[in-house]
Amino acid sequence: MTLAEGRSYYATAFTHYLMVIEQENTGATTENNLAQVLVVNYENTRNTEVTLTTVGLDYPETGGPYLYRYTVYGQNSASNLDPENAAVVGVVERGNIMISDNGEYYLTNTDTTNDVIYPPAR
Repeated sequence: MTLAEGRSYYATAFTHYLMVIEQENTGATTENNLAQVLVVNYENTRNTEVTLTTVGLDYPETGGPYLYRYTVYGQNSASNLDPENAAVVGVVERGNIMISDNGEYYLTNTDTTNDVIYPPAR
């Protein structure tokens, strides 16, 4: 995500990101939402790498992927999960994501090999 860009929209600085994930295509009568304060692993002006969870989202064992929309808010609280709380400065990013199950989807590449393979000499 590019969350740091959202900082330029607001005169008020903020310290944390609140992400709210809402399921789009459930057909369910109950809400299937998840709010969490994101753990920022790395951030610069063009890229924000975060750790988040999908635990708590309810989806069937089969079917999917399921479409969710997300909204990320800038806030000055490490624990607030309410986007209407006074700690929230404003929206920094909105988008859509697809989730097919509750697996892990991002792994850090730990390969440190720098092998270069040249074509055979002719």
